[in-house]
Amino acid sequence: MSILFDAVYVTALTIGSPYFFLRFLTNERYRSGLAQRLGWVGTRKSKNSCIWIHCASVGEVMTVKALVKSIEKEFNNLDVIVSTNTNTGLSVAAKCFPGKKIFYFPLDLSWVVDRVLKAMQPSCVVLIELEIWPNFLITAAKMHLPVVLLNARISERSLKWYRVISKLSKEFFKSFARNENVFCARTKIDAGRIINLGISEAQVSVTGNMKFDNLVTDIPEDMKRRLMCLFEIDKENKVVVCGSTHEGEELVILKTFRHMRAKIKHLRLVLVPRHIERANDVIKIIESAGFPCVRKTFLDKGGKIGKDKNETVILVDTVGELLTTYSIADCVFVGKSLVPQGGQNMMEPAGLAKPILVGPHTFNFHEEVQLLREANALEIVQDESSLLSKMTYLLEHQDEALEMGKRAQSVVMEQRGATGRNVKILRNLLLKERKVPV
Repeated sequence: MSILFDAVYVTALTIGSPYFFLRFLTNERYRSGLAQRLGWVGTRKSKNSCIWIHCASVGEVMTVKALVKSIEKEFNNLDVIVSTNTNTGLSVAAKCFPGKKIFYFPLDLSWVVDRVLKAMQPSCVVLIELEIWPNFLITAAKMHLPVVLLNARISERSLKWYRVISKLSKEFFKSFARNENVFCARTKIDAGRIINLGISEAQVSVTGNMKFDNLVTDIPEDMKRRLMCLFEIDKENKVVVCGSTHEGEELVILKTFRHMRAKIKHLRLVLVPRHIERANDVIKIIESAGFPCVRKTFLDKGGKIGKDKNETVILVDTVGELLTTYSIADCVFVGKSLVPQGGQNMMEPAGLAKPILVGPHTFNFHEEVQLLREANALEIVQDESSLLSKMTYLLEHQDEALEMGKRAQSVVMEQRGATGRNVKILRNLLLKERKVPV
């Protein structure tokens, strides 16, 4: 029952109240959108039918860009509203979907969820990937709202967890598995796990991964030229871009850079930390390794690198410019993978036809790594030694590196089409339920 989950949530909040109170005082992220999270989202003013799309954070927001465009084209009298869990997700959603209602997803307390669903009055709710909230599903079921999981993925660990929840609450299981709900899985493996939870095979389809439909495969030449001019990169330079780096990776990269400079002339290094709030710490690491460093924000204000430009490490301390930075690379390393953090999105440089290196820890991107490895379009390095060896080889064998990049881009192109398949399923559902005018 909802009472069970409410009790669990309230107990957890009570026990953790000292921690949450401290975070509330010291971290703006915890204060952002508190009123909306508690259900004060305002009433939707439009009289049109509405589809509510929920995205956990930035990655999921980017995933649904093409979906939202397709829905608007397919149903011009259907409003689209978007919710997210994070402040960065909200910010990106506001930029991607101007003019639409964007808000924080409600806390999964029964009275809060009930308030928001009644205020929004959606005809259908779309959850991206694995945003399964018990009270939300139970309340949606009571309101006879169809729920669609798109890009649905489920790990073995999550499978065990949802089995436990289903045993504890029959109401949750009935709400999750009811016939009105639809599950569009990314892979056959994900579909099998969803069916394993007790979902009818008739409700489950394998439609692919929508992320591929939103990947950029070309950056305008004038944007590349402007960035190369800003970084004072010449045609003779070889450029290594290390993107989404995390603590523990920069020093390894800098040691590799030092060794490569002895073999490769005119080598340049660009670092793009995953979290820009680490910029000052990363600068200290760079300088302690014996290299000068220049921030992109300094260059944006008219600053110059100076005479030691080949030795100077460029630190991109801005948001939203990783993709453009990848576009000027001769070789890309994707971070959060030399440390056991699960990796970052290696499909972004793949879409731009770049040769890609990652560390051994990419468990958050198992499907993507498998696809690229099967196409011989990705190199996995285990440590500093193999990073040096494989990166040096790619920089010294340009033709092979270019072919590797082309294979990576081909993988992206071959995987496209999930958005169209999902829109078709949404159309059939909405017409079947008479949630949109015929």
